[in-house]
Amino acid sequence: MDHNMLRHAGVDFVPTSHHDTYPAVDPSKANMNGKVVLVTGASKGIGKALALSLVQAGVSGLALLARSDLTAVKAACEAAQRPGQSLKVLTIAADCTRTADIIAAAKQVKDTFGKLDILINSAGYMEEVTTILDSDPEDWWKSWEVNVRGTYEVVRAFLPLLIESGGDKIIVNMTSVAAHFPNGLSAGYKMNKLAVLRFTELIMAEYGDKGVLAFAVQPGAIPTDMGNKLPEGLKFFLVDKVEIAAHGITWLVRERREWLAGRYFSCLWDVDELEAKRQEIVEGDKLKVRMVV
Repeated sequence: MDHNMLRHAGVDFVPTSHHDTYPAVDPSKANMNGKVVLVTGASKGIGKALALSLVQAGVSGLALLARSDLTAVKAACEAAQRPGQSLKVLTIAADCTRTADIIAAAKQVKDTFGKLDILINSAGYMEEVTTILDSDPEDWWKSWEVNVRGTYEVVRAFLPLLIESGGDKIIVNMTSVAAHFPNGLSAGYKMNKLAVLRFTELIMAEYGDKGVLAFAVQPGAIPTDMGNKLPEGLKFFLVDKVEIAAHGITWLVRERREWLAGRYFSCLWDVDELEAKRQEIVEGDKLKVRMVV
C-alpha cells in the first residue's frame, strides 16, 4: 500500500504499534469502581471482549445491549469480577437502528442504575466486499443503518442520562482506519466510518460545553465475524488480537481525557508515546478530519 496513504491514515502517528495487549493498557491496573458503562454490540467480537475488559477494570455497573442472546456474556462477566467487586450486569435485547428499542433501553438503564458514565457504540456491520456495481443495495445500505443511524440513535437516546448523571460523560464511537483509504471496495463501509468521525466532532461542538467527551476509535484489524467477511486475499491484514481493542478502549475511558476529545484514536498506538504528543495534538488540532487546500 502507498506509504503516503498509510501516513494520512495515521498508521505511523506514533513510532510503536501494538497488535496485542501490553502493560500500559492492562485493565487490571485501572480503578473504575462506581462507574456504569453501556456497551452495544456486546454479544460477540469486540463488544464481548470489551465487556470483560471493563469488568477487569472494576466497573460497578454494566449494561450490555445486542440483538443476539447475551446470557453467556453476562455469566462470563460475573465470573471475571475482582474479589470484593460489587457488579451489576443488565442485558438488553434491542436493535440499535430502531428508535423505540433504544429509547426503551435508555429507560431500562436509568431505572436499573440511576445513572450512566460511559457509552460505547461497539455495534457494527460491513457490507460484502465488492465494487459499487457488484454491490447489493440493501446490504450496502445496511452498513449505513447500523454504523451511522445506530450510532446516532444510541447517542441521541442516552445523551440526556449521560449529562444529567454528572459523571464522566464519555462517548466512544467506533470508526475504522478504512475511513482514510480512498481505494476501491467496501465503499459504503469506508464512507460511513468517515461519517462517524465527523459525527464525533459534532457531538463535541454541540455538547462539549456540558462536559461531554466524545472519541472516534479505530479498534484494529481483528478476525471477528465482520473482519472475516474480507476476501481470502485480504485476510492477511487481520493481525490484531481482540484484546488490543478491548484494553485500548478501556484505557481511553478509565479517566477523562479532554485533550483527545473529538478526535480519532487508534487502539494500536502505544499510549505512552501518544501521551508524549499531547501538546502537539492540542496545539495543532490534530487527529481530526480536514480538507487539504
